[in-house]
Amino acid sequence: MLTILLRTVMIYVVLILIMRLMGKRQLGELEITDLVTTLLISEIASLPLTETGIPLHYALLPIITLAGLEMGMAALLLKGHLFKRLLISRPTILMSHGVPDRGAMKKARLSCEELLSQLRLQGINDPSEVAFAVMEPNGQISVIQDQSKKDTPSPAGIMRLLISDGWVNRDNLRLVGRDEKWLEGYLKGKGLKAREVFMLLCDGGGTLRLYPMKPTGTPREKNGKTSP
Repeated sequence: MLTILLRTVMIYVVLILIMRLMGKRQLGELEITDLVTTLLISEIASLPLTETGIPLHYALLPIITLAGLEMGMAALLLKGHLFKRLLISRPTILMSHGVPDRGAMKKARLSCEELLSQLRLQGINDPSEVAFAVMEPNGQISVIQDQSKKDTPSPAGIMRLLISDGWVNRDNLRLVGRDEKWLEGYLKGKGLKAREVFMLLCDGGGTLRLYPMKPTGTPREKNGKTSP
């Protein structure tokens, strides 16, 4: 019984560390300790149901132990700032005033496509309308819309990624009626090459949003339209 108890505690601690290293995107709506406890209890509870040869108390002891660990961890997190730092991630600002933070996105392991998808789920098609986009400790992304942009004309259709982290999306170029020759000329006019662009978005009406790898102080196209 003591061996089962020790093994349960060890697995609990190891799983918490692994989940912490995996990052916030793996958590969904649960905190790390909640997720680990849920995973372990569900696995342990299934053992005596499928293996009739395992005594019932062999499952009950680890479950009770895990419940005690969870309650103890909750108490520590309420009072201990050190435990909060180790086990609870801080919110990560992914976008600020319409400008994506490449370093924060890389740390959160969030691609340009995933960020835009999350914005669309919040009803935002144009990144320039975002005041702040924040990845919360539970892995969810909160989006605060820039109120001053609410009355501005919406882009004509979905904003599509022409360049994502230096990579040219030829399919999206075709969908917005552009080609690589146009893209090369446009970037040349900006003094950039494709590999120096973090994100370039365009809609069917010619509205562009340009985000270089190294921001130059202008987060997006001032002149929102380009000629065909």
